[in-house]
Amino acid sequence: MNEEKEESPSTEAEGAGAEVVNWEERAETYRNDYLRALADIENLRKRHEKQVEDARNYAVDRFARELLPVVDSLELALASPVEGAESIALLRQGLENTLTLFAKALGKAGIAPIEMGEGRFDPHLHQAIAMVETEGEANRVLAVHQKGYVMHDRLLRPSMVSVSKAPKAAQ
Repeated sequence: MNEEKEESPSTEAEGAGAEVVNWEERAETYRNDYLRALADIENLRKRHEKQVEDARNYAVDRFARELLPVVDSLELALASPVEGAESIALLRQGLENTLTLFAKALGKAGIAPIEMGEGRFDPHLHQAIAMVETEGEANRVLAVHQKGYVMHDRLLRPSMVSVSKAPKAAQ
């Protein structure tokens, strides 16, 4: 005799109910994991935004610290009385020293004046404010009216220059 045990309908319902409870528990676990992951992502986003804001706000911190001695030097020069040729010479020397301090601070920040090199006009580095007829080669920088500056490989300000041009043909 093969007696197969038949499960009663109530046993099947209990088994199905237990399985539903198991699936509900798993669903709740997945839901909690999902919400935790969302919270982690939101916290990461907020932390990143804060870091970007701090970087933006304090990017010039080191540069500003380098400029403070320049400000101190200028304030000292302004506070000094200027009388006679000797005082003027000392004031000039102080200004030259201040300019040196300032140039060093700029250099530490990667800011440098544009060097003229061979004196050819470069539209990427120079802005022509005057064209002067000359007998020599055209497109040569004749005079620098205001220095230009680069920061690393980026142009901050072009040099304001006078540029040579070929003379008009004699009529």
